Amino acid sequence: MSQSLYHELKKIGIDEELAGKVSASLDPEYNASKKDILVMQEAIMQVQLRHDARYHELNNKLESSYHELSSKIDRVDSNLRVEIAAISRHFWITFGGLITTILSVFAVNWYFH
Repeated sequence: MSQSLYHELKKIGIDEELAGKVSASLDPEYNASKKDILVMQEAIMQVQLRHDARYHELNNKLESSYHELSSKIDRVDSNLRVEIAAISRHFWITFGGLITTILSVFAVNWYFH
């Protein structure tokens, strides 16, 4: 049992020496002391530090991805606004041409009646 515990402790990131001490202190035939409690606390702290480091690394990656995505969205928004402005301009030109045509047809029709 202690050998599998040793490997499990190493797998979660506890260094070899401390994993050996923890594994030995959890042996059922071993009488635990205050030193063993300190060993367990050190193991817990190592795991906590490793998880904190991973959390901060992941948080930094997430934050940089967020900023990258945000800048891409801003570029797409800017391009979309330019396209909408161009379409709007085409609409007003076409609408002005239509109104001019209607008015000229109305004026010619009114003149010859």
